[in-house]
Amino acid sequence: MTLEPSTGSSTRIRHVEAISNGTVVDHIPAIATLKVAQLLTGSNDQVFVGMNLRSSRGGRKGVVKIAGRELDQRTLSCLALLAPGATVSIIRNYEVAEKITVPVPERFEGVAKCANPNCVTTHEKWTTRFAVVCKDPLTVRCIYCERSFAAADLSLL
Repeated sequence: MTLEPSTGSSTRIRHVEAISNGTVVDHIPAIATLKVAQLLTGSNDQVFVGMNLRSSRGGRKGVVKIAGRELDQRTLSCLALLAPGATVSIIRNYEVAEKITVPVPERFEGVAKCANPNCVTTHEKWTTRFAVVCKDPLTVRCIYCERSFAAADLSLL
């Protein structure tokens, strides 16, 4: 990252290396940025993580850029639990080929552990399933124990 003064003012412009192909996740809630980075990062991925950046939507945000990889449906489901309002841009040949808001499915299957220690999924090999109760703030209900949880209270598998 290089910093250089802009012409006519004392503010600075931040430059981050562009990626030729990959994914940019933007508008991540600031407190979820490291969790998103951990979810998206593999051992050989080139990754940029920006935290507590000013957001045009107000407040602070995070940004994660991953070179050479597009997100699969399971990863998008996990991302929806961590950052439901985030945007995902697919980069191809240095251009934005697609841009979407992270879709929140009606149901999450096999992506998070139930936070209820007495739930059958914590003691037996059952695939976890959560129904979306409310999208803002994201609240889900386990279909087995029927307890509701804020998405932030769940741990990803």
